[in-house]
Amino acid sequence: MASQIGIELQAPSHFDFIAHNSAFRLNGSSSIAESSASAHKRRSEGVKNQARQSLTSLPTAADLFVPSLPGIPNLATHPTHPLTLYAGEIPSYPGEGKGGGDGDTGKDAKLFFMMAKARRAAGKQRLLFWFNGGPGCSSFDGSLMEVGPFRTVPASETESGKVEVKLVEGGWEEYATVVFIDQPPGTGFSYVPTNGYLHELDQGSAHLIKFLQNFYTIFPELKGIDTYLAGESFAGQYIPYFADAILKSSDLPDFPLKGLAIGNGWIDPIQQYPGYVDFAYEKGLIKKGTPEAEKMDAALEACQKSMEQYTDPFKTPSNIDHCGEVMDSVTSAYIQELNGKKVCMNVYDVRLVDDWPACGMNWPPDLSDVYTFLRRDDVITALHARDKETAWVECDNKVSAELHLRNSPAAGALLPGILEKGVPILMFAGTEDLICNYKGIERIVNSLNWDGQQGMGNATVDKWYLNDTQVGTWQSARGMQFAQVFESSHMVGFDVPQVTNDMIMRFMGVDLSLLPGLAAQSSSRLGDLERVGITIGAGAAAGMPLLKGGSTDWDAWYNIISALLILFILLSIVAIYFYFKRKGNLRRSRLGGFGLPRDINDDNNGDLAERIPLGSERVELDDIERAERYNEDYLDQDNSRKRKGKGKERYEDDHDHGVKQGGETVFSLGDEDEDR
Repeated sequence: MASQIGIELQAPSHFDFIAHNSAFRLNGSSSIAESSASAHKRRSEGVKNQARQSLTSLPTAADLFVPSLPGIPNLATHPTHPLTLYAGEIPSYPGEGKGGGDGDTGKDAKLFFMMAKARRAAGKQRLLFWFNGGPGCSSFDGSLMEVGPFRTVPASETESGKVEVKLVEGGWEEYATVVFIDQPPGTGFSYVPTNGYLHELDQGSAHLIKFLQNFYTIFPELKGIDTYLAGESFAGQYIPYFADAILKSSDLPDFPLKGLAIGNGWIDPIQQYPGYVDFAYEKGLIKKGTPEAEKMDAALEACQKSMEQYTDPFKTPSNIDHCGEVMDSVTSAYIQELNGKKVCMNVYDVRLVDDWPACGMNWPPDLSDVYTFLRRDDVITALHARDKETAWVECDNKVSAELHLRNSPAAGALLPGILEKGVPILMFAGTEDLICNYKGIERIVNSLNWDGQQGMGNATVDKWYLNDTQVGTWQSARGMQFAQVFESSHMVGFDVPQVTNDMIMRFMGVDLSLLPGLAAQSSSRLGDLERVGITIGAGAAAGMPLLKGGSTDWDAWYNIISALLILFILLSIVAIYFYFKRKGNLRRSRLGGFGLPRDINDDNNGDLAERIPLGSERVELDDIERAERYNEDYLDQDNSRKRKGKGKERYEDDHDHGVKQGGETVFSLGDEDEDR
């Protein structure tokens, strides 16, 4: 791929993984990317001048409405998953000296958003703004691969022969209106002029506040409802800055900020660099007393010496010199040859391997289709993404490089003040992520001081169950909540969407008992405390329990009941037949063996039993068998899909979580803690 792109590849280090190099992400050559960019630029030229002239006038909600997308011709009237969708660009320039790009060029900055209106209401409305990290990574990661209503459909599976999207269950828009934002300007479909790139996090906050002012002007019905900020990865820096700015802003008085949710976030380097060592030992990635352990411990010691100069959290940077080597010391032990190919650990999911030196940048496997979909001309038009002159990329290197953060201390310093203002915070972490791992998040939670106390105190760690299966742990104290999510990666929603759906509804206090007609719900509980659970799927509105994959159990029960009813009718008819036959025989015996006259047409009809439609019975029995085999078949198909990930393979078995490739153990992760 290096020869295709024309970039010299080096082993990625530390934030090279968070600020994904878009060159690694592309599955085509540079000429393909350039031709796509040129086509998009030519398409933009016709509307650019008109758009620039109308910056002072905001688009209307009608201008931003999205009636359809390739694969879903009528979103709002979809038979099982109706969705109201808006998308487009909203001006975000906050004014001279506030947000980078001063002068005429800076005034052109716009943030792109895509909003999915809540499909159901449980007591009250809720609004959630989602941000992906990077810095410079598009929130289409969230909407198309994590917590949104869509997933891509490969071209090989569509009638059009092009990548399309489909609606899926488990998205957070089920009970909250979710707004996915590409920010800072220049990220994803957001527009930034050449001299308008941002350099500090407070500039990003200023752009967001201006965006929100304009957003509420366009959608006044959303102003004043309970609002949450959520995201993942480097959004662990964005979100505390945004929350702090909103709480202090006179431009957004009485803003109803009800909570922050940060998943596998990069928040506090002082706590998270040592977390790499904790994680490596606890997961068995590195064994104590080995040369690899000595190398890792030495890297941590050098890092801690660099950290000694930072005693004031408000002067601690988000990235500390000489500390990236700590994570490198963990991953370097897993660079090896496999079947003649150099591979390495996927730093976003340690259960996976990837081609070296990508080490996770080719992941997740849906990404190539996301690229293809978001570069379709009809998709760009449908999403009203008019101003961006270059083709969409997942993570923009220019945005990342310009955001140097020289005067932006690490966001962890802001968390105590936010908590003390009564804003709850949920930290959640997939347990298979290395780069922003749960051990580092745990260190952050336990080190914070707020309300006169440190950390979570004596708060118990509850086991978290969904449908009687433990899916993680949950701890709460004084407004802070910390959730570990089992069997999930850096992108938790990609792996376990139903679990994250339950998680966010629990955090937002969604009371599903307020939903009319909800007869069947899945159970969700912490320890022994059970609450009203969730129902995920097309049948949820009618109160139907669901099978994996989004179809309802009612179909299976309907077939079973139908089969039993037919069987009952059959037995009844047979019983009646033999009853009358026996009665007839008795009567004939009494009449000297002479039977009653028969209609001649009965000869054509044959015996009653032969006229029963056995084919219908066979269909019903087939349906029952399919229902009984559903879970087993689904798991087989799911495992098959996971094995199709390009350039990576799962390396765990049912017993020791070791990598198996042709009978050879590649990565050994040691023993898992069975009683988590």
